[in-house]
Amino acid sequence: MIPAAAEGWKVHTYAQLPSTQDYVKELGEEGLPEGTVVQCLTQTKGRGRHGREWTSPMGGLYMSALLRPQCAAAIAGQLSFVVAVAVSAAMDEVVKKDHKKTLKWPNDILIDGKKCAGILLESGMAGGMVNWLAAGIGVNIMSAPEGAVCLQEVGKGRQIPVHPFRDIVLSHLKAHYNHWKMQGFSDIRESWLSQAHGLGGKIKVRQPDSETEGIFKDLDKTGALVLSLSGGKEKTVNTGDVFFE
Repeated sequence: MIPAAAEGWKVHTYAQLPSTQDYVKELGEEGLPEGTVVQCLTQTKGRGRHGREWTSPMGGLYMSALLRPQCAAAIAGQLSFVVAVAVSAAMDEVVKKDHKKTLKWPNDILIDGKKCAGILLESGMAGGMVNWLAAGIGVNIMSAPEGAVCLQEVGKGRQIPVHPFRDIVLSHLKAHYNHWKMQGFSDIRESWLSQAHGLGGKIKVRQPDSETEGIFKDLDKTGALVLSLSGGKEKTVNTGDVFFE
């Protein structure tokens, strides 16, 4: 039975998978309905952006949700921020108030400057529209790799069980996703910016063929990073690795 907090989602839980993201991508191509969620207790080939390894020991949240937004590809990028704001809201329920939680563009959630969660979006097209989207979510709950942080370290003193926290995340994801579909990106963008890591500070964006330095000024209406450059110029960045001073 699916807990009440996860209503609207059909959750499939496995002891171990290579990758929940790869599984949900297959399900998206096979035509499974929106709201399908795949979770596993451990992953053997968990990954983040650019194929980077995501360490997945027992005691973390590793899941991917299948969405079918039926929108243009340029709009689908906004869903990375929808998911980030939803996961952040879930963390607010378990993290002590004296810890600082920030959202790092484009897909990480930091606590006290250390990575606690990551988000990975991948999609498939049909007829010029996004037909399916796999929203991968990884959260360090009971342990974390070196240099990162887990929720248990910054929690309110009680144990944080994985499945109940999963349901909190799914509840917030449903609410924020529905809000985005009905009201658009504006409120999500404002919520993300209110938690943005390094907003107004110096930033370096590294791309495969270039590197740009500037001031992190804003997000545009698609979710792209807006940099303020020397000489009063601005540059919009859609992809890249971000480094803060």
